[in-house]
Amino acid sequence: MKDKKILRVILIYFLSILFAFLVISIIVSIFGYNVIKVLKTLLTTSFKTTFGFQETIKKTIPLIFTTYAYTIPFMIKFFNIGGWGQMLFGGTITAVVGLTLPYLGINFPSYIMIPLLIVTGILAGGFFGLIAGFLAAKFDINPIISTIMLNFVAVQFLNFIATNPIYRDPFEGHPITLPLPKSGTLGFIYGVPVSIIFAIISIIFVYVLIKKTKLGYEITAIGHNLDAAQKFGINFQKTILTTFFIAGALAGLGGTFEVINIHKKLIEGFAQTSGAQYGIFGVLTGLIVAGDPVGVPIAAFLMSVLLVGADALQRTMQIPVEMVFLSQALIVLFIVTFRERFLRRT
Repeated sequence: MKDKKILRVILIYFLSILFAFLVISIIVSIFGYNVIKVLKTLLTTSFKTTFGFQETIKKTIPLIFTTYAYTIPFMIKFFNIGGWGQMLFGGTITAVVGLTLPYLGINFPSYIMIPLLIVTGILAGGFFGLIAGFLAAKFDINPIISTIMLNFVAVQFLNFIATNPIYRDPFEGHPITLPLPKSGTLGFIYGVPVSIIFAIISIIFVYVLIKKTKLGYEITAIGHNLDAAQKFGINFQKTILTTFFIAGALAGLGGTFEVINIHKKLIEGFAQTSGAQYGIFGVLTGLIVAGDPVGVPIAAFLMSVLLVGADALQRTMQIPVEMVFLSQALIVLFIVTFRERFLRRT
């Protein structure tokens, strides 16, 4: 029975991708592009060169964090649309701490500064996620509304910091801060951000949390049957707060690594890639895996492959990146549709 379900899931993903690319192929051919060349560029750019693969990993890392930010609350039937804002807030507070300490004459070595900034990002993102969790647990305010509104708060707060005279780079016309001190930045290993190590640790952490701990059992139980979970003593309000804190902490951590590893300063738009937010891509990726954290790393990598391919299509064939966004949306749409048809009704 279990083997049949696995085969059914594989078939759903295969058909969804096939149908999505079929629709995209039709659209591309209507506009006069070479369909074979478009699909080849889209799917193989990440693997043809070392640079392409490095760029794919670079996009995968923050996408893993924002996808977890969506999937963990989703497990208890809540929608966290605030992964983007939590990422922005975590990265912004990290930059504030990283720039304020030297401004005050405090210069920690790397072995103190890096852990301090990482913990800062975790706590900042967790706090920002906790706001939505608190509003849901205490006042029954829909997290969809609160997290979307908080996204705008995070954007404005970032702009305030990036244009503040203490932090801003006076030679830049765009909201950008001064560079972080060298002791507060991470480097690369063969072109791959050091933050990949922390992404792997996060994958292990989430797996152990969901599959091996009491909290993971409570989250799973609530997701399957809230009434039964509460009847057996599981505190729903506490679980809401915990899941939103963890979700925000992971998103904030993703923002921290974008600031200290990729940009090494705070930049407006640092939480975007290929012209769209990592938060939106996190929601799409979370829908692809049906809110199951175990499948997040694979789905995030495959989404990043499409994003790198999209960038290549823009450069080489002048095909708008929105075409790839459309393909990703179609994949999600077909997966959700086929999953409803072939899994939940069988």
